[in-house]
Amino acid sequence: MSLPTDTPRDLALACRALGSFEIGTGLLAHLTLRGTGGSTFWTYQLGQSLEEVRTADLVEVDFDLHPVSGEGRVNPNLRIHGEIYAERPDVQSIVHHHGANGVVLGALGSTVVPFDQHSARWYEEVALAEVYESPLLNTASASIAKALGSKKALLLKHHGVLVTGSCLADAVVSTVELDKVCGAQLKAMAAGTPDHMPAAEVADVQQIMSSAVYYEATWAYYLRRLTRLGLDEGVDDGAPAAFDAVDVDLQRDYRSNRAEK
Repeated sequence: MSLPTDTPRDLALACRALGSFEIGTGLLAHLTLRGTGGSTFWTYQLGQSLEEVRTADLVEVDFDLHPVSGEGRVNPNLRIHGEIYAERPDVQSIVHHHGANGVVLGALGSTVVPFDQHSARWYEEVALAEVYESPLLNTASASIAKALGSKKALLLKHHGVLVTGSCLADAVVSTVELDKVCGAQLKAMAAGTPDHMPAAEVADVQQIMSSAVYYEATWAYYLRRLTRLGLDEGVDDGAPAAFDAVDVDLQRDYRSNRAEK
């Protein structure tokens, strides 16, 4: 396995890039980056939205969520990411979000079909799974990793989207692209039944659109866009966090609520 070269600062910028596209805003998205040793990953604080993340907010944990570097509380459901990193040495970054386009397409029992060059890039790369990520019991991580298998992305029926990347740029660009593809397919399905591209064209598109040249150039554009919009400001701010991390024990609170009933 080649070790990743992305830094925690790159991860903070990636969080803001996704937030700038209204992907992962709110408190329930996840973006992680495998650590340089291969057996840890970086994430941000529980209670933060992606567009708020700074380098100083990042925490490195092992696959069982034990802290390795940095301080703060991480989302307990990130065990799912630990399972995937353990099963897939090729995966260096993971995104999970609940964007409407992927949620609706999955709820219809559909996955991506190759109707144009953007969707063709995803042909046979998106699995559809009816598994549930419990925010209370943390019981679905193994089944989600199994459902993903060797695919690049997963539509979790009635839940959301999970995208993997060979590096941070790949994961972020692929997440934005897949969200747009799901939205376009929903429009096409509302108008009729979209025709599939010929197999030779699909293969040609996949070679180009999944290449490092494409996602690296697109990532560079995302960074320029962040600067133009002023959304990279404060990413290196080292002052104490301007928010209180969520201090909850979901399993404890779940058991308490059940006992009261």
